[in-house]
Formats: sequence, C-alpha cells, structure tokens
Amino acid sequence: MAVVTSHGTEIYYEAWGEGTETLIFAHGMGGNAAIWYHQIAAFSPRYRTIAFDHRYFGRSGCAVEDFRPALFADDLLAIMEAENIATAVLICQSMGGWTGSQMVLRHPERVRGLVMSHTPGVFYHPNVVNDPAAVADLVSQPRGQFGSAALAHDFPGKNPPGAVLYSMISSFNNIDPAVIPRAIGQAGLGVNTETLTDYATPTLFVTGDLDVLFPAEYIASLAATLPGARCVNLGAVGHSSYFETPSAFNDTLAAFLEEIASG
Repeated sequence: MAVVTSHGTEIYYEAWGEGTETLIFAHGMGGNAAIWYHQIAAFSPRYRTIAFDHRYFGRSGCAVEDFRPALFADDLLAIMEAENIATAVLICQSMGGWTGSQMVLRHPERVRGLVMSHTPGVFYHPNVVNDPAAVADLVSQPRGQFGSAALAHDFPGKNPPGAVLYSMISSFNNIDPAVIPRAIGQAGLGVNTETLTDYATPTLFVTGDLDVLFPAEYIASLAATLPGARCVNLGAVGHSSYFETPSAFNDTLAAFLEEIASG
C-alpha cells in the first residue's frame, strides 16, 4: 500500500509480485484497485503487478472539482516514477481507457503494450460513432438491487454473489456518478485516429456482445482505424469481462503478453 502525490491529490496504489515486465491496471467508473482481484491473483506470480485508485475514487479521494481526466496520465506517470518503472503494459477498463490512451500518446516510450477493455479511451474516428448521451442515460437507469449497466443484464441471475461483490466494491467510491461522463465529455481529450499514422504501440481492444455502454460493433470498428491494433470479442459478456468472465479475459491478456514478449 502506497500513495504518491500528483497535482495536489494523493493517488493510492498497491503493488505485488516481481518480474521483468510490469502490468498496471486502471479501473473503470464502477471500480477501484480492489476490482482487479482476479487479475492480481492470476498475474502477480509472474509479473510485477500494480493497481491504483483513480483520483476521486476509493482511497484517492479529492474534491469533485479536482476530478480532471486530463490529469489521469500524469497520475499514472507519478506512480511509475515513484516505483522506478521504466515501461509497463497498461490494462485499462472503461474510464481507465482515458488514462492508458493519454499515456501512450504522451509517453509512448513508457508503454510496452496497451489493453483497452470495453473502452475507446480518447481515440475516435469521425465515421465511428457512439452516442455519449445514450451512454449517460443507460448509466442512470435502475437495474435492480445488484444490477449495473457495467454488467451483462443476466449476470446477477447467473452469478448472484458476483453481482453483490461488484456492488460492494463500487460502494467504496464516494463519488457522484453523474460527474464522471460529464467531466470526460467536457475535457476535450479526443484524438482522431486518422492523425495517428505513426502509432506503433501494441494495442488490444477487448469487447463483448452484451456491452450496452460501448457496443461490440463500435469498439471493433474503432480498433480497425488505429494502426496495428486488433480487437477480441469475448462473446456473451457485458461491459466488465475482466470481472464477469475472468478466465476468458485472463487467457486473452496472457496471450497478448506472450505476443509482446516474443515481438
């Protein structure tokens, strides 16, 4: 357990394991560092593994006005500097995609590989559109006691303890959910993939057929516009495949890490 100060906010993170490769996990709006427990258990025996709480989330508490997505990459860089990490593979879920994609565009030499899990991050293409107003509406809709737009609609019925656990981990965040999409939308961070002709970081997009926030077709189409990127569809899974189907997600991540190592 450790904290590092970035732009006046204490960013909380935890580190496990050892290895020549470092993996850093960036959570989404429904999570915090604790949400990655499946991946920490699977990968820390072989890799140096770090998970952190984004500013305003979990143990990285700050005033709502200090929730500034434009600072996400600086926060991540502060962790890397504090831990003497030269390069890392970034695994980014939903909102965390804004962290990883900003990092790779600002500091490509520090990113060995990028996993964009159910997220476009800052990437966009004028011919590939996902309606942000519709996403905000879906997030605000009631889904039962333990349902969430971040999970497949049938997940609470298939895995009741998992749905309860997701809800409990989310409750660690003392946040106003309406602030997040609004702040991201107002930040003006979008980068047209048409301008990224020299993009060279190994990048994997992960999606699922039951993701209502960033539909599979949208993610696959966007991935096709980013040089060298590819997309894996994990099938009948919602917005949080790392949590809903961790074995399939971890197998996909492990294969990507092997590609990076052999490349």
